Amino acid sequence: MSDEWIICRWCGGECFEFEMHDKEKCKHCFVQDCFHKETMRDYQGSTHNRARFLETCITCEAFREMVFYFPTKTKGHMFSCEDWDHDEVSLE
Repeated sequence: MSDEWIICRWCGGECFEFEMHDKEKCKHCFVQDCFHKETMRDYQGSTHNRARFLETCITCEAFREMVFYFPTKTKGHMFSCEDWDHDEVSLE
């Protein structure tokens, strides 16, 4: 691994080699450009009033948590979905 900067051809940012997804695009641009179409959902557990799932994009490895709330006497079914997140890239 060298200490030289590599220029991302998509955003123009200066990146180290480990920050690049491929020779042209940095990891940040790769994850930001992904449509998250190919995903898998993993069951994370449940309680008496909700079930949690983790949805992971197969293409870019971004993830988000989804929570399904079961109906109660005062509320019907509800659904909560967090924004996409990534271990190596800030998606703000």
